[in-house]
Amino acid sequence: SPAIDPKRGRLYVGTGENYSSPADGNSDAIVALDLVTGEKLWVSQQTQGDAWNTACLSDYTDDDANCPVENGPDYDFGSSPMLLTLPDGDDILLGGQKSGQAVGIDPDNGEVLWKTQVGRGGVQGGIHFGMAAEGARAFIPINDMVYPEDAARYGDARPPKPGLYALDVASGQLLWSAPAVDVCGDLPNCDPGISHAITAVPGAVIAGYLDGRLRVHDARNGEVVWELNTLQEFNTLSGD
Repeated sequence: SPAIDPKRGRLYVGTGENYSSPADGNSDAIVALDLVTGEKLWVSQQTQGDAWNTACLSDYTDDDANCPVENGPDYDFGSSPMLLTLPDGDDILLGGQKSGQAVGIDPDNGEVLWKTQVGRGGVQGGIHFGMAAEGARAFIPINDMVYPEDAARYGDARPPKPGLYALDVASGQLLWSAPAVDVCGDLPNCDPGISHAITAVPGAVIAGYLDGRLRVHDARNGEVVWELNTLQEFNTLSGD
């Protein structure tokens, strides 16, 4: 989803990779548009030369004829950009990418103010569908699912880092880390990462994990203060 900036009269959108070659200058970027005219005001591209589609997945298809020659790395901005106000009153635009990076951008001109490598990133890695913020802190969910394409690309050089992390919004400095504990065991199709959007409320961050757990983290230090395993049967109000 895009973010609206009524003060500047702008709309900010995140883009994904190109699906075919050649990759252009608008992919894997945060783009500012004029709210009235739709004019493109600036493009802040974070990854160049990224073209990819599902034909590149060796575990899904035996025919990769439609896979672009770039073959990734598939670093979308799937998470909505967030327009935040800093303690000094200035604004900053926060983007979260499947590269595992969070980036702080000047909303006036698209200039990168800081960039922090939080997770490893990959085809099913990095930041997926929604960060959260409260006050001067941004909370970054990392998926970093171990995927065959990522294993071939990174090997052991960049280990996955699924879990929840907090950054200082003004500087991008890492404030705390809450790496996910792998409780999957032999449960099929289970993964310890966080893919869906998280929620921040005063004092806490609520995150649903791909291992079926709903966890509430202390916003001060990332400690898990409440947890529910949703992989169970529940009695509904209707009795069904």
